Amino acid sequence: MLLLVFYAVVAAVVAQNDKPTAKSVTPHREQFRVIYEWRSVDFEWESPDDRESYLNTSSYIPKNVLISGINFYGDNLYMTLPRMLNGVPATLAMIPAFQNETTAPKLKPFPSWAQNKLGDCAALQFVQNIEIDRNSIMWILDNGRVGTLTPKPDSKCPPSIVLIDLKTGNNEMERIPLPGDIVNPNTTYLNDLVVDNRDGDYAYITDNSAVDPGIIVFRRSDKKIWKLRDKRSMSSVPEATLFRINGTTVNLPVNVDGIALGPQFRTEDQTIDRTVYYCPLSSYHMYAINASILRNESLGEQGDGALQPYVVDLGTKTSQTDGMKMDSTGILFYGLIGNSTIAEWNTTTDFRTGQRTIARDPNYIQWVDRFTFDDRGNIYVMVNRLFNFVKNQVSIEEVNYRILRSHTGLKSYIYGEDLSPPSGPGHQHGGAAVPTIAASILLLLFSHILV
Repeated sequence: MLLLVFYAVVAAVVAQNDKPTAKSVTPHREQFRVIYEWRSVDFEWESPDDRESYLNTSSYIPKNVLISGINFYGDNLYMTLPRMLNGVPATLAMIPAFQNETTAPKLKPFPSWAQNKLGDCAALQFVQNIEIDRNSIMWILDNGRVGTLTPKPDSKCPPSIVLIDLKTGNNEMERIPLPGDIVNPNTTYLNDLVVDNRDGDYAYITDNSAVDPGIIVFRRSDKKIWKLRDKRSMSSVPEATLFRINGTTVNLPVNVDGIALGPQFRTEDQTIDRTVYYCPLSSYHMYAINASILRNESLGEQGDGALQPYVVDLGTKTSQTDGMKMDSTGILFYGLIGNSTIAEWNTTTDFRTGQRTIARDPNYIQWVDRFTFDDRGNIYVMVNRLFNFVKNQVSIEEVNYRILRSHTGLKSYIYGEDLSPPSGPGHQHGGAAVPTIAASILLLLFSHILV
């Protein structure tokens, strides 16, 4: 009965709002343009002699330094440089976001050279991705294992979550090693994360391990961690493992990879929830699950299959997706690798019909890896030609890494609206009492229409 009432209200609102209102008009969008590009990555060295020494000892091999993740804070862009191959002197670095003097700035290791030292388990070893939450905390995924594209990967240090409070300016690292019985140091691959600043701060992390893929949940308040698995939605599929980009073909059977977090919404029992969206790299499907389900630790203990009743297959994309990012209103941005395309989807619409291409260019958009928003209404896209890197075909005579930017007037999901749950008896949070995802999407649609 309640759902019928919602349907009636939604229909009434839509009927009265055939003409776009000021708030419903899509923000002015600029075309994406290149703001930075590199043939190979160089650094702000402590001295010219240091650079020469690193080169002579093969501690720095320019063509082996890949830019992967990207994030914005305080007028800087932070970039991750995963140590997939040898010769990567730093795994996390920064550049100014608004510098115009050069299109290929040198990267400054962050927090410092010492805190990127290879083999030092107090330092960063292999950073694939980071997120910066609304409290200015940088969440860093450090896999600990280096040389993942070499014949002998080296598990130098335990996989860890590293936290840095950027507000203080001290850049002190708080390292939380992840337990080996949940996160295998020899097989795990901490790939991407979203941060949910509710109820003690949660991170939802994709682990695209080749043998045990899943979503890891970390609660910061008590440093508790658990892992949830669903082979059907988190595993690669044979028909999507082949990638064709500009005449280059690469076979990559990669499991759950991209992840995004939708706005808060009220459930049928008036608690507050959010939707987590994710997809394997080697898949054409997009999946969704409520965050409250992932927060239910007991489902992780039940093993594979426990999530299946709660996972919704939203439909297919025209190509595979690596990174994706949600804005604060529920618009999802993602790449379509085989199509050299950047796409968006308003999550209040049907995924099967609501996807929209916003940029396509076979020369400049070759493997979209990650997105970020700044505080001025811009979205940034990291393009890195990963297919060449994986095949060891990087040529430093060509541009390999680009950062694109477009003004959209939007901001990150991190700064989405906070909803307040009703107080009083019968309104308690819990992982067991959750609606179906269909009802969740309906409620989210209802809330967007009324805004």
